[in-house]
Amino acid sequence: MKKTSFLLLLAVLVLACKPIKESNQFSITGNVANEITGKVYLQEYKNRKYIDLDSTEITDGKFTFTGTVAESSVCIITPSQKFKRAQIFLDNNPLSVDLSSDWEITKLEGSENAETFYRVLPENLKGTLNSDSFLLANPASPVAVYFLNRNIYKYDYNRLKFIREKLSDSLNNHPYVKEIDDNLIALENVLPGKTAPDFALQTMQGDTLTLSSLRGKYVLIDFWASWCPDCRKASAALVKIYNQYKSKNLTVLGVSIDEDSERWLNAIEKDGLNWTQLISEGGWNSNELKAYAVRWLPISYLIDPQGVIVDKNIEVVKLEPKIAELLN
Repeated sequence: MKKTSFLLLLAVLVLACKPIKESNQFSITGNVANEITGKVYLQEYKNRKYIDLDSTEITDGKFTFTGTVAESSVCIITPSQKFKRAQIFLDNNPLSVDLSSDWEITKLEGSENAETFYRVLPENLKGTLNSDSFLLANPASPVAVYFLNRNIYKYDYNRLKFIREKLSDSLNNHPYVKEIDDNLIALENVLPGKTAPDFALQTMQGDTLTLSSLRGKYVLIDFWASWCPDCRKASAALVKIYNQYKSKNLTVLGVSIDEDSERWLNAIEKDGLNWTQLISEGGWNSNELKAYAVRWLPISYLIDPQGVIVDKNIEVVKLEPKIAELLN
């Protein structure tokens, strides 16, 4: 073989064997309906709040974002003209989206993660997604971990621990997996049979009340908020339980994460919540919600007179048989 031909063949082989360099930057190209104008914002959903990452102008029905993300995650694209949000899964790869006049994504092309998220999101919104089965089938997918986190309130400690052990080690440092790890630690601390974490919070009257001061009674802790539809629906059942068992050594303790005190007080009066009510400051990031692994409202914990957790449920009516068994 001639020397020139050999060198050429060697160069081809080297190029063929050279690993393809992964993209280290994302680009989002958006096509929108003609009537949508003005600015569009790229936001990250973090700690239950929307945080602006970038903004740009829509020009001739198009907009573009570029940048880098440290970790792949769910982000939001929202226009200034309408209070609408389109969810996308953003990683350091090109992404193109077409948006209707109602700001619905009609077409999306991007990475495997981005396209999987777009395909599965409607199932999750309809409540038909089996998030743990999806994750067990895709143990290295950050998208699957995201959907598990969105539904994590449905899982008890043992099931969540089982699923966590099936995850790929490649995801160990991903923020979504760290959320699961933090939740497992919190859940382990509030298993039935564990002493309920103590707290000290202000009452409606401005006094400070500690959970431990209620030792000697059965305590039904109701984590709720006035703006939570499911909480307000559960009010009638709570009132019924309180009235039926308050003379049998049961008290109810409301712990709200309301930030609007007037709205909180109005809800207490309107729903007839005639038991001690407390405010836990910090919203979803409050110390009490973290201590009790609360990822959904409402949720109720039943505590015995020694301060030991008996049971918990997101549906207070499902605790009534246990209450009846203990107090009748």
